[in-house]
Amino acid sequence: MAEAAEREESPSPDERLRLSDVSLRRPTPPMGPLTEPIDRVRREWTFIAMLIQPSDRREGAITLAIGLAAFLLGSMSGEVFSGGDPKTAGITTVSGAAYVQTLAALAGWIWFVVRLWTTYPVMRVHALTMFASWGMLFFAQLLFHVENPNFPMEATLSQLSTGALISIVALFLLHMMRTAVRETRDLHVEENHLHEDVRRMTEEMDEHSLYGWTALFACWILVVIVNAWSGAHFVADRFADRWGTLTLHVLTAPLVIGGMLVTAWFPQRMLGQHAKVRSRAAHLADADESEEAELVEGDLACPSCGAASEDLERRDGLVFVRCMSSDCDGWGKLDGTCEVCSSPTPSRLTCVSCGLNTTVNDYLVSKEAW
Repeated sequence: MAEAAEREESPSPDERLRLSDVSLRRPTPPMGPLTEPIDRVRREWTFIAMLIQPSDRREGAITLAIGLAAFLLGSMSGEVFSGGDPKTAGITTVSGAAYVQTLAALAGWIWFVVRLWTTYPVMRVHALTMFASWGMLFFAQLLFHVENPNFPMEATLSQLSTGALISIVALFLLHMMRTAVRETRDLHVEENHLHEDVRRMTEEMDEHSLYGWTALFACWILVVIVNAWSGAHFVADRFADRWGTLTLHVLTAPLVIGGMLVTAWFPQRMLGQHAKVRSRAAHLADADESEEAELVEGDLACPSCGAASEDLERRDGLVFVRCMSSDCDGWGKLDGTCEVCSSPTPSRLTCVSCGLNTTVNDYLVSKEAW
């Protein structure tokens, strides 16, 4: 008991927890080729559960409660249970209580989105992508049920066009989110766990495995589709007597909202509070921009001894290099030609203080960047 209390009070033990330290007490019975993947998913899900700290549970519980309250306020109303009035249309025709309940549900969802934005700063954009994709998939199911209340029974291709397009867009956004998380993980390992031994790099990549997270993400998508279908299937019936589908819609809501929170939390926990979850192309583009900024902000000093070079100067933000021709005292732009004799400007310089011969670009890099 004392050890358990100490583990909860100290925030540091989970920092020492590694995936390699987690093992299954009861491996999966032999099931052919499925045994290894199932055990791997179980092991990584156990690891994710062990990483969740009391503060994470508290913040997640508050956000989950807000999301569930907003969900129930929007799903459990007299207008939904009665099937609505077929002779009227528009929100202004509903009762006053239902109108207030709708506004309360909208306020709850706004609060939920704000919680997503502030609680998961590393994954804030992608958490909102998951929330928006849930809404898009639900709207697609509504379109599927407009002409066919019994969808997917007796569905035709003409009934699938718009809804299928919206579903594809939502799934594409989720795919891009998964790709961004995976590529950010790869860059994180390459930058923070770099080692000359390839085996050590492989071990670090295994420690940062996203296999269990990907399985959780895939399960979340399937639950979202079931939740969206069951909700649309219930309201598509004018008599509103499909209570089984409404029950399924309500029961899957905690799984959708809770799965969204865990899926957004784990990459943030793995990568750290200061990470930026983006695709590799976006990371490389930012790296190129930062390198260009370093070149502009450089002090034109020797990278070895720090002595200022008399062969370099800056004019209006551009770097000029002294011409090295014996009978010319002209200057020219970097990687250009001399303004006097048109000779190519030198790409390397020798420091008069320490004798270091290096490229001109080395003189341009700001030492603060290192």
